[in-house]
Amino acid sequence: MNDKIKDVANAVLLMEQYLNENIQENKLWENTYINEQIVKRKQGGNFKLNDHIRAMVYSMLSSRTEWAKIQPRIESGEIDNIFCDFHSGKLLQCKSEELLDQLKEIRCASLSTHKQMKALLDVNIETLCKIEDTYNGIDNFYQQIVSIDGTYKNLLLLLSNKESLYKLREMDTPLVAEYLRNVGYDLCKPDRHICRILGCEVLGCSDKKDVPIYETFDIVSAIANELGKSIAEVDYILWSYCAKGYGGICTIDGKKCSDCIVKKYCLKEKEN
Repeated sequence: MNDKIKDVANAVLLMEQYLNENIQENKLWENTYINEQIVKRKQGGNFKLNDHIRAMVYSMLSSRTEWAKIQPRIESGEIDNIFCDFHSGKLLQCKSEELLDQLKEIRCASLSTHKQMKALLDVNIETLCKIEDTYNGIDNFYQQIVSIDGTYKNLLLLLSNKESLYKLREMDTPLVAEYLRNVGYDLCKPDRHICRILGCEVLGCSDKKDVPIYETFDIVSAIANELGKSIAEVDYILWSYCAKGYGGICTIDGKKCSDCIVKKYCLKEKEN
């Protein structure tokens, strides 16, 4: 497995080079919101309730849509304006239908959005407020959970398991991971792109076609350790190489396989 990780790490470096040469500067890792938040946390920055609400909303909006459509609306401030700059009191006075309509107007709504907005206003903000009040800060509580085993897996389970008192509604494990990254925690988001590209049909880090979610965390962490990069950066390079509106090379339909610069590491290419 160590040799495989080294091979995939080399592939990631080639992907990074391709992205640096072919996508817009504002889409490169160093200019992302997530990188900004990770740097902030490493430097001891304070994440308040509104920061956590913002992080959760951005995560929700990433579901079942192309992030390339959402990113410009965040950069312009339109998303923040719709959500009252994530002030809990003001936001709780809104109606889910109103939020949905405003998101539709700027083409940032998906099939999941209505349920997400109801969950946000009916449950999730209240859950975050409860944690904030009980533990004198959401970060304080999260750090207690992380300190149990030194990883983020227990925290992910706490916020995504339907049996948990702190379950964030309409947010599965990948979306919870995205939320945590948006408040500066260094981990990967095991979405469909990441689980597929690491699977047995492409880079071969698992014997599964789509790598199981919690196995993905370990694989991306190992690659990051090999490269001396943050976990979130490695995740972002892999994701960008796949995602439409970014690299868009390693797609499920294989239409751009001829343009791929990591063919020698790809099992699908070797089979062909």
